Amino acid sequence: MRPTRIVLPTPFAVGPVNAYAFLDDPVTLVDPGPRYGPAQEALLAAFDAIGLRRRDIRRILLTHHHPDHTGYAPLLAAETGAEIVAHPDAIERIRSPLGDPEATRRELTRHGVPENILRAMDKELDRILSHVAPLAAADPIADGEKVRAGQDDLTAVLVPGHAPGHLAFYGPDYIVGGDVVIKGLTPNPILEVDDSGRRKSLPEYVASLQRLKSLPPLPILSGHREIIEDPAPEIAWNLRHIEERRERVLSALGQRRLQAFPLSQEFFPMRGGADPFLALSEMLGHLDLLLERGLVEQIEDGDAILYGPTA
Repeated sequence: MRPTRIVLPTPFAVGPVNAYAFLDDPVTLVDPGPRYGPAQEALLAAFDAIGLRRRDIRRILLTHHHPDHTGYAPLLAAETGAEIVAHPDAIERIRSPLGDPEATRRELTRHGVPENILRAMDKELDRILSHVAPLAAADPIADGEKVRAGQDDLTAVLVPGHAPGHLAFYGPDYIVGGDVVIKGLTPNPILEVDDSGRRKSLPEYVASLQRLKSLPPLPILSGHREIIEDPAPEIAWNLRHIEERRERVLSALGQRRLQAFPLSQEFFPMRGGADPFLALSEMLGHLDLLLERGLVEQIEDGDAILYGPTA
């Protein structure tokens, strides 16, 4: 039997997030939402409606570390004694959400983000992180390992790109997918800097979509919007959308040599309401795909990184 979907409000532009509750022992909740009063009220109201007591929760599964999915998890675990299970990369990022802020700031500057926008990004990040509770104990789960949720054995499948350590959980006749596929929306390839440098988030995401294509076409219980009963058309739409935008980026770049941030503003301008960090993340993702295909080159110009057509 599929888990019960619970729709929770968030204080973020993405809108509501889906949690999923397995009502049999071990009672399990996937992605309990942000640390946000209206979300907790909605969660408790849903528990009452389905006859679930909060203290019955024994396990909390996390698909990925983003605050709209995980911010409340540490508090819920402390309140119930439930164990938190997530990929090691996700656990690390929940515990240290800023990572190496200086390395990230240097990366943003090298790609052309001006100081005033860096300050605005810092302010927005502070707002986002106010909806995340500190994480203490958590149990890691790796790609291919199984975890029990209710009456079902779920297999963890690593599908990074939108987030490092993003997991989908394969059940007997469904997939709990987090943000790997969302109906009518391509998940942002979020800019991430770790010890090895900037991750190539969009190439990772494309590889994850290809991995999904190779697995049984089960319905995807998505982290946002409705359940995707037939994932194949949605996966194909995502891949086609990414390819079309990659070609548009190549055409827009033309014969110029530009940093990624000013190029991102031609596609997702702040004056139109776009988030500048997400805009840069998206642009870098498409430039990474073009670099992989040898269609653009990366040029070091002092402290700046520029992109231009291959000679």
